[in-house]
Amino acid sequence: SGGNTEGVQRFALRDAPEGYVTRMGGLVPMCWVDDEILPEVPLTRRGSSNDSGSNNSFASSERSDAVQWSCQQIQREDAIGHRGNASAKRLLQYLENVCLHPDDPKYRRLRLGNRIFRETIYDTGARGVLLALGFEELYGHMECGPGGGRMLGHDRIRDISDAMEVVNRALKVMEGNGGDGIVLAQPEGGDGFGRAGFGHAGGMNL
Repeated sequence: SGGNTEGVQRFALRDAPEGYVTRMGGLVPMCWVDDEILPEVPLTRRGSSNDSGSNNSFASSERSDAVQWSCQQIQREDAIGHRGNASAKRLLQYLENVCLHPDDPKYRRLRLGNRIFRETIYDTGARGVLLALGFEELYGHMECGPGGGRMLGHDRIRDISDAMEVVNRALKVMEGNGGDGIVLAQPEGGDGFGRAGFGHAGGMNL
């Protein structure tokens, strides 16, 4: 108590399968990240159509586990540095805007250079929620959904809405209205310096 604590997130780098590209941008990946806690957004076969906007990236259980773990991380960060509350509120605001404006891509395109976004989302466990929902880093932004100004599909909106419920429950716990305030232990593993960048006592690892 009072000192820095560390937790672990294990992942492995593997060769990317031949003939596959990223869903957004159609880029050829240098490698593939095998991560059970925050799984990498699956690749798509080169030349295949991904126009429906439905979130078939993860199995429902994978997405649910990733969102839940990320919210637990937000709670840990709140217990250590008292910023989890702000992260959860800002995350809910972003996700609500996406759901309220499914036909406007600007709400699904979050600028990495925005100071508030970096401090409350990108450098915290909240980024894990976005990754679990299919957001990807592309050309200085985190974005999701179909390109070309197309509307976000109903399945994606439902997934985001479900994630908002989990985030809201975590927020109530941090505010003392929905739980006993116990900070959950880190998952069994290494030292927290994983791909999600949760890092060391709330710090960001580059």
